[in-house]
Amino acid sequence: MENNDRPFRTLEEQVNLLREKGIIIQNINYAKNELMKRGYYSLINGYKSLFLERNENVSPRIPHQYIAGTKFEDFVNLYEFDKKLRAILYNGLLSYEVSLGAELAYRFSEAFPKEYSYLDINNFNHNDDNTVQVLKTISSLANKIEQESHNRGSNAIRHYLNNHNCIPLWVLTEFMTFGDLNYFYLNCKEEIRQGISHDFTHRYRITYNLRRTNAIMPEIIEHINHMVNMFRNAVAHNEITYSKVINRGPNMRSIRNVLGQTGLPISSQPGVFELIVSLRLVLDKSEYATMSDSIKKLLTDADNQFSTQVYEKILSCMHFPNNYEHWI
Repeated sequence: MENNDRPFRTLEEQVNLLREKGIIIQNINYAKNELMKRGYYSLINGYKSLFLERNENVSPRIPHQYIAGTKFEDFVNLYEFDKKLRAILYNGLLSYEVSLGAELAYRFSEAFPKEYSYLDINNFNHNDDNTVQVLKTISSLANKIEQESHNRGSNAIRHYLNNHNCIPLWVLTEFMTFGDLNYFYLNCKEEIRQGISHDFTHRYRITYNLRRTNAIMPEIIEHINHMVNMFRNAVAHNEITYSKVINRGPNMRSIRNVLGQTGLPISSQPGVFELIVSLRLVLDKSEYATMSDSIKKLLTDADNQFSTQVYEKILSCMHFPNNYEHWI
């Protein structure tokens, strides 16, 4: 029988292990309750990176040891911080998801008003390089209609099939994931993408009372969609979000140019900060303000809750500059 290097450990053993690694546990029953409620892997392994001692190469020391003074409560507080961050981002991301779906439904249906025009490959921008991707998008939409039409109970797709013999795109978009919307946008003909970007540009200028600003080009919507899709998946699946970074990120320079903030400190590998400043271009002013205010309050609370060292690490992981209030 092979040796198991990750054996089952009781709550008592988990507490003892954490103490051996230098974590301060003052209330054993509290620690046991939190470990039982959230799980050792999600709570400790998920958020340990911020608290690990590191060598001169900034790599965690092996075996893992924690920074002197690290408390068990620090893990719980960071877990809760990330949970609240996901809730704040979810509302902003969902608002944009609804808006993008409405834009796609309107502009595509305006250009191709015939029934089921979204199932015709000729209504998309396809060539030798992306024909397979377009067919996947069409197939996904057809499968979605089939699945929902066989679901028990009432829904909009069954209603339209039974009463109108067709499913308008503005109905179907209600059942599409953000990933579906993202690929639909990517495969749209250029005139439709131009129409959508024009709408967002007009809305942005009116919302912020801007006489002149660089246009939000179709590629910028594409860049924002890429970021939103990555973070939307993380939020939906309760993944660690505060330190999430998109390694193959979009062109943030074009987004900064539209914002007109030449000194905006952004990374070419976007994190939470880059996501938030980008959403300014596509959210209503009130929706963006709600998200921004919530983020500021979350960070203010964190500043009071964590040590200065840990708080600065949190800001760094999120790509937030110390003067972040100036930018969001």
